[in-house]
Amino acid sequence: MRLNANVFILAKLSKPWEDSAGNPQVSYSANIMQDKGTIIDTLRLNEEQFSQIEANQSYTITADFGTGRNGGYLRVVDIVSAK
Repeated sequence: MRLNANVFILAKLSKPWEDSAGNPQVSYSANIMQDKGTIIDTLRLNEEQFSQIEANQSYTITADFGTGRNGGYLRVVDIVSAK
């Protein structure tokens, strides 16, 4: 299911990690809030999306909702400034 949402980025995070072959990787994410400061979720982003956003700014996201072995998740398709 595809959805659109207006979100406020609280913070953006990049964390290094190693895959099973020992290769260095980086995961990108952003903490979001909506409706009077209630934290809704952490969005997983690709490097390009991560570089386009800033903390303490509002954005409109387009995302696909899916279900995996660990439950529901959002895959961000697009993120643009809400201005």
